Amino acid sequence: MSKVLVIGYGNTLRGDDAAGIRAAELVSKRFSEIECVLVHQLVPELAEQISECDIVFFIDADVDIIHPEIRLIEPGIEESQPRAHFISPKSLLQLSCKLYQRTPQKTYIVGIPASQFEFSEKLSKNTEKAVAESVSLVEAVMLSDKLV
Repeated sequence: MSKVLVIGYGNTLRGDDAAGIRAAELVSKRFSEIECVLVHQLVPELAEQISECDIVFFIDADVDIIHPEIRLIEPGIEESQPRAHFISPKSLLQLSCKLYQRTPQKTYIVGIPASQFEFSEKLSKNTEKAVAESVSLVEAVMLSDKLV
């Protein structure tokens, strides 16, 4: 069986920025056999954990989309790192390869539409709905790859 890791990240005190964490929490409840990590931001220390997995999902809020989306990514160094997070998913994969000589067979980024980032522990209605939809996208990929 493939080892799957879900990394949900964002700030739970900034409204919709918590979308990635909320989605990873839902994945954890639906699939107890899947390891889920909830972090405020991506950090280099995740590279080792990533190197030990076959499939990795990065889940985060995204202001540039209007519907939840999922896409495959490859290791690489980004010209500029994301503003909101310390290191990008692609750069983490590259670091995993460099330090541990291994990357997952497949890595996905799951984007959740977000628009409200005020101080709040609540998601907007649209983002809350998109969180559930994004979890369905993750589930569909896992079912198609026969991971669950």
